[in-house]
Amino acid sequence: MRKKILFVSYSVYGGGAEKRTLAILRALDRERFEPELCVFSSAPGDRERLPPGVPLHDLSTALRPASLFLFLKLFGLLRRARPDRVFSSLWSVNIITLAAAALAGVPAVVTEATTPSVSVGLEPFPGLKAFLVRRLYRRAERVVAVAVCVKRDLEGNFGVPPALVSVILNGVDAAETERKAAEYPTPFSGYIAACGGLNRWKNYGLLIEAAARSSVKKVVITGRGPLKAELERRAAELGVELLLPGHLENPYPHIKAAAVFALTSDFEGLPNVILEAMACRTPVVSVDCPGAVRELIDHDRTGLIVPQNDPAALAAAIDRLTADPALGRALAENAYSDLEKKFSLAGMLRSYEEVLGA
Repeated sequence: MRKKILFVSYSVYGGGAEKRTLAILRALDRERFEPELCVFSSAPGDRERLPPGVPLHDLSTALRPASLFLFLKLFGLLRRARPDRVFSSLWSVNIITLAAAALAGVPAVVTEATTPSVSVGLEPFPGLKAFLVRRLYRRAERVVAVAVCVKRDLEGNFGVPPALVSVILNGVDAAETERKAAEYPTPFSGYIAACGGLNRWKNYGLLIEAAARSSVKKVVITGRGPLKAELERRAAELGVELLLPGHLENPYPHIKAAAVFALTSDFEGLPNVILEAMACRTPVVSVDCPGAVRELIDHDRTGLIVPQNDPAALAAAIDRLTADPALGRALAENAYSDLEKKFSLAGMLRSYEEVLGA
C-alpha cells in the first residue's frame, strides 16, 4: 500500500528549503508514495510549479496571530487527510507542524535547513521560539539536519536527542544545472554574481562594499526582496554598478557567466546556491558564516573562505580570483568533481525516500 505523505512548506516559491521540497515531490516513487503539499502562503502560478497529480492545499490566512490560525487549519487538514506521515522544513514551519501533528496523532518528519541558534535569535520573542524548538523537536519521529553543523546545533543548543537526528546533505543535479546554464545568453559581463532574497541576513551590503574596494565594480544579484531600493542607493554611493534582474526560475546563466560567485550571508544551513555555483563551474568565495560553508568548501582547493563582515578580505579574494584565471578554473574544476562524490541530488533523494518510507 502506498504511503500518503503530506508535505508542509511556507510557500512553493522560495529558497533552498522550498527547492528541496519540490525536488523530493518530483522524485518520489509513485508506486510507494502518494504525496500532497500544503503551503502557508500562496502566489499565482503555484500549481503550475508542482509535479502533475500533486494536490495543493492553501492554508494562507489574513487572521492574526497567523501562527495560531495556521496551526488550527493544519490540524484540521491532518484530521481530514489522515496522511501516514507529515514532512516539513524550516523551524518556523516545523514548530507549527509538530504541534498540529502531535494533536492529530500523525508521525512527523522535519528538516532543519538553518542554524537555528542564530536564525531563531533574529526573530521577535526569540526566547519563546527557542523554547518551542526545544520542546517540539523532541516530538518528531525523525529530525533531518542538512549538515553536520546543524545536527550539532540542534543537539548542543536545543537538547534534541542525538539518536533522533539524521544528516542528509543537500544535493544538486550538476548535469541538469549545466544544461540550464546554457539555456539563454546573459547580457552582462565582468561581474560578481550572487543569488538569494534581498533581505538583511543575506548581507548584500557587504558584497557591494567589497566590490567598491575590488577591481570588479559590477554586481548581479538574482532575487527579490524588501531591500532593493536600499541596496541600489548604497551601490550608487560607492560607485558600484548593481544589476537586479529579480527572481528568475533559471538564474544559472547569470551564475555561469560570472567572474566570481560570492556568498555573504550572516548565517546559513547548507547553502544550495554554493552547490549550484559549483555545478556552473564558477569559482566561489564565501564568508565564514555560521552554517555549513566549511562542509562545502575546502579552502584553497574548491573555493575561497574569508572572515565574516570583512569587506577588505572579501575584495582581496575576489581580486585574487580575477587576477589569476588559472586558479579560478582549478578551484571550479575541483569543486565540480566533488559534487557527484558528496553532494549528488540522486543520493539526497534516495536518503529522503528511506526516511519517509521507514
